[in-house]
Formats: sequence, C-alpha cells, structure tokens
Amino acid sequence: MHMPERDFDSIYNDYSRLVYWAAYRVLSDRELTEDVTQNVFITVLKNMDTAAKLPDAQLKGWLYRVSTNAALDMKRRMGHEVLSDEPVGAEVADNSATPEDEVLRSQAAEAVRGALAAIDETYREPLMMYYYSDMSITEISEALSVSEGTVKSRMSRGRKLLAKHLRAKGIDYE
Repeated sequence: MHMPERDFDSIYNDYSRLVYWAAYRVLSDRELTEDVTQNVFITVLKNMDTAAKLPDAQLKGWLYRVSTNAALDMKRRMGHEVLSDEPVGAEVADNSATPEDEVLRSQAAEAVRGALAAIDETYREPLMMYYYSDMSITEISEALSVSEGTVKSRMSRGRKLLAKHLRAKGIDYE
C-alpha cells in the first residue's frame, strides 16, 4: 500500500499529542515537556524526507522513541528527577465547569497520576502509550518490540494494579 507523502504540518497536527505525552511520561514537567516537544519537531523537520514517507505505525513508533529518548536526555542533563505540582490538563481547563468540579477533577487526575507512578514501568508504559498517546496495541507492540499478546497482558495487569492503588486511596475505580 502506497502512503501519500505528508507535510510537516500534517505530521505535527496528527502526532504532537503523542510526542507531548511520551515526553511528559518521562519528565512530569510541563515546561520541560514543551521544550522536548519543540526539539522533537525540529528533528522531524531535519528528517522530513524520511518521516514523510513512513507508514503511520512506523512514524508513530519512531516519534515515540525519539520523544522518549529526548526526554531521557533532558532528564540526565538536569541531573535529577523533575516533578511538577501542576495538574495535567490545568492549562486547558474547561471554563464552563464549576470550581467544585475542577477541584474534584484535579484530585482525580492527581490520584491517577500517583497510582500510575506507583506501578512498575513494565505495566505503566503501555497504559501511558495507549491512553495518553493514542497508540494502538499494534503500535505499542512495535514501539516496545514485544508481541501484541504481551502488550495486552501488561495492560490488563497494569489496569488491575492501577485499580488496586486507587482503591487503597479510597477511590472507587471500575
């Protein structure tokens, strides 16, 4: 199957969320993640000849790896673990929600982030890729170099661990 070549704008529009969340998963800091995201798209621009011709699954896997590696490099340069107190999504809060709704949503997001941080990377990574980077099971399988069955198994176990951590915090998770 021949894929039409993409331009930079279409790649950015289609994959900027994936790049952002892949980097955020490593850094947990909005400003640093934005810097990494910008650097990744500079890399895309420098490699447009190749990127424009890749099939979607390969492009997603490549972008995920480049984003994760760039974030890890930044983390190493920083010399320490970088954590943020700012809730994910705070910069795009729904203005129509009541302050009470915002507090509840923020607390729920914080609880989920805490629970995700508490589970092993083996189970956390595929969940983050699936829910935050909108990657399919096949794409996650390719990016992690494991079988689709392994991805499904890790996601199932990760969800159970996540639910256990949330229940331990008094949050009913179905």
